[in-house]
Amino acid sequence: MEPSIAFVVKFALLPLILAMLAGEVACAHGMKIATVDVGKIFSHWDFTIRFEDKIQGSRVALEEKNKDRIASIRELIEKRADMAKKYQEAKETLSEEERANMDNAYKNLGLELKALEQDRMDYLARENQKLADQQSRTSTFILDRITETINAHAKQHDYDMVIEMEGRTTRNLPFFLHLEGAADITEKIITQLNESAHRLPLE
Repeated sequence: MEPSIAFVVKFALLPLILAMLAGEVACAHGMKIATVDVGKIFSHWDFTIRFEDKIQGSRVALEEKNKDRIASIRELIEKRADMAKKYQEAKETLSEEERANMDNAYKNLGLELKALEQDRMDYLARENQKLADQQSRTSTFILDRITETINAHAKQHDYDMVIEMEGRTTRNLPFFLHLEGAADITEKIITQLNESAHRLPLE
């Protein structure tokens, strides 16, 4: 899960961007500013790591179940091919009734194979969608929790602004290459989240 979000506390980014473009230093105006790397927080939070491990385990288990279903289908394919071979070898000596019976058995096996394959595909799509939905819900929860933690930290320490340093412009350029005097609170946020991670049950 790769997050790409920007956090702004108390003020919008635009006034600060304009000030910097004009050659002014925000800190000179008495603003207390912090920076944060949300992507790093996202990937280093113990809850995120545990959840991603769980999702990966679910995907591996799903793949194993899919392999089992494929193996069963292949067995029937081989059985049907063997049935066709025996029919060709013995058709001259078979009665019309025996031929009809073998032909019906061959067609029924084909229908069974088609149904099993459709069921396998439906199952795979359904389970993958469940995992995708779970991942989407949990990603939203994680980012919301990170936002809340950053906001609480900013208020507690009287920061006027918290800037996501990995934020990008529409041309995929960083908003800030350097911000003089800004405190990086990334590690503090990670520590706060990890201290409470054990109290958060996985979905």
